[in-house]
Amino acid sequence: MSIILSVVAILLSIAFVTLFERHLLGISQSRLGPNRVSIMGLVQPLLDGIKLLSKEGVMPSSGNILLYIGAPLISFIIMILEWFTLPPMYPFLSFQWSCMFFLSCVGLMVYATLVSGVASYSKYSSIGALRSSSQTVSYEVVFAILVISMIMLFVSFSFQNSMNFLVLSGLFVVWFICLIAETNRAPFDFAEGESELVSGFNVEYSSSGFVMLFLAEYGSIIMLSYLTSVLFFFCSSFFTGLIFFSVILIRSVYPRFRYDKLMGFVWFKLLPVSVYFLVFLVFIV
Repeated sequence: MSIILSVVAILLSIAFVTLFERHLLGISQSRLGPNRVSIMGLVQPLLDGIKLLSKEGVMPSSGNILLYIGAPLISFIIMILEWFTLPPMYPFLSFQWSCMFFLSCVGLMVYATLVSGVASYSKYSSIGALRSSSQTVSYEVVFAILVISMIMLFVSFSFQNSMNFLVLSGLFVVWFICLIAETNRAPFDFAEGESELVSGFNVEYSSSGFVMLFLAEYGSIIMLSYLTSVLFFFCSSFFTGLIFFSVILIRSVYPRFRYDKLMGFVWFKLLPVSVYFLVFLVFIV
């Protein structure tokens, strides 16, 4: 029952953070956000969900139907499993090897993205899936090195302590950049580069399949925002909201990177910094 209530709470939080994002983007661009449905558009997320679920699901005639249906569901399940790596808000939400389980879930999300793009046998979604998986795998290398560094600092395989932000502010910058890249947010949103790829790896999805992919993306953003607050800001709800606010606001501030610069940035800038930090910890710890 506790797990079911937690899943429902996650889904409700995703619904209302999308409303918050639309209001924030509207304010940042000097335009009106959702304001037609109820007070300040509070019912808008519910109606958007009903509209998406009521749409006709179109199956590709030449694609692999099993993989096409299963990939969004796997993405959603992996997102839910990531929440179980968090420190114990409730007794059932944490376990001893949560750091390793978190890395496993992040790694599996690449396969779900790749399969969801390739399963429809569409050249547009296949190109989008290849670009997205290349980006995610590249940033996962840095992400994994950072998590290993935290394991060495914690002397534990579970997310249960907080690091000093003043001491590790440089590590926080690298972590925050990887957070944006892992969740495919602007300016690293090449997984859904509408101007180049029509709609990225999810171009063939509609109805419930698109809803699952959408929930997986926003659920990962909220989870990583909370995890960042746990690791660097002593599990503060204020900093959780601030980190999420920053991730959303960056979308309306910075233009999209060029893809080759994005990949060069992770391999020639972020990776050396993270490796140097890990080597430093090896000698210190």
